[in-house]
Amino acid sequence: MRPDVVYAYVRELLATLTGERPEPDHDGDLPVRYRGAQFYVRIVGTTDPWVQVFSIAVTDVEASPELFEQVNQINREMHFARAFFVNSQVLIETEIWADDVNPANFGHACANIAGATDAFTPRLTELGGRALFEESKSPEYTPAPITMGFTANPPE
Repeated sequence: MRPDVVYAYVRELLATLTGERPEPDHDGDLPVRYRGAQFYVRIVGTTDPWVQVFSIAVTDVEASPELFEQVNQINREMHFARAFFVNSQVLIETEIWADDVNPANFGHACANIAGATDAFTPRLTELGGRALFEESKSPEYTPAPITMGFTANPPE
């Protein structure tokens, strides 16, 4: 599937799910308000493209050994998503193959990202920064189950 076709489909899907067709931001990401919180969507790859769904858990945070250790610990505890530091932000992201994107998979991806962001942001903000995902929530936000994709007993 061509990336431009995926991009058009994803924009239509987002318009159907949210009632608004998102416009790309300065990074080319599609910002979307879904289930009462802010997510971002990006199409990646020129052959067999995939769709990234992510949140900005923490912004305005400085890189430090403690932050990187916390991000590594989070990645040991979560499955089907990952946390990483880039441009003074910690993002939590998951991916869907473009051929597999549909309303159910997109909703599941957002729920997984929301649950992970809700669960792990408090640890990250102890090291500084602003909890941007938390700030983006509207009154109708309902937390996703935090058991989705997380290790019950995180490794030491």
